[in-house]
Amino acid sequence: MEEAEQILLNQSTCDEVLRKVGRNVLLFQQIEALLKFLVANHRRDGNTSNFEERLQQRTEKTHKQMMGKLVEQFTDGILSDAGEPNAEPEEQNQIWMSFTFTTSGDREFYEAQRADMKRMVDERNDLIHHFMPRWQPDSPEKMGEAAKYLDEQRARVLPMFEHLRSVSKALIDVGQSMAAFMASEEGQRHFELILLQHSPLVSVLKDVAEHKHRADGWAYLADAGRIAWLQEPEAVTHMKERQGHATLKKLAVASDLFDVFDEPLPNGGYRTLYKPKAVQNIKTFGESP
Repeated sequence: MEEAEQILLNQSTCDEVLRKVGRNVLLFQQIEALLKFLVANHRRDGNTSNFEERLQQRTEKTHKQMMGKLVEQFTDGILSDAGEPNAEPEEQNQIWMSFTFTTSGDREFYEAQRADMKRMVDERNDLIHHFMPRWQPDSPEKMGEAAKYLDEQRARVLPMFEHLRSVSKALIDVGQSMAAFMASEEGQRHFELILLQHSPLVSVLKDVAEHKHRADGWAYLADAGRIAWLQEPEAVTHMKERQGHATLKKLAVASDLFDVFDEPLPNGGYRTLYKPKAVQNIKTFGESP
């Protein structure tokens, strides 16, 4: 009877160890899923036609990454003092949009995060690749040690899981706020202003203001008008239809990029001058003041 009870006790201990193995493996899989989500979504960029396609490609690429690579991309891309924003491609005929999410912290925070991530990867590798020597079902003592090891491992890794989950929630919240802003009237006006500022005619205004201005910094709007007719005749013809403004002067004012001034002339008339504003007031969503 005692032998049978011992067999049952040993089996129960083995079952408990197996349960804890599965629990820890699932925890590491949850961490991996959070890392994939963060790495794939913390940075989004593209023009108006390929923005979603680029995000899908990044997601598919990320889902093929191993844990070590995911951790490397997380520390190099999401921690605040690591990684630089992607540069906008030089050759662009559409508006380029970008969104970057990072976490904030000082150098001590950054180094602690790196150490925690490395420890988490080491713990995962130890469980997946080196647990077998701990599996000795004929030894109650060894199985007890294995159960203790699994409990301690979970306690070491769980804080990292909770941290990644909180970072993921923050990223989701920011994304939802951005989507709500872009869907609002203010967001639509903001986006329309960006479109206007990147239109061909405003590009002509910028170029003339930069290269054909007077010594005092003012440029003649009439010069910009003549060049616009030569370089962008279709845009000038359909200015009211496409941009909502019937004159180049109104377009310059609406772009919020230029100061516009009507300079009096001796004959009682005037000529319109313009120059880039010294300080731009328009910022992209989420940009700090």
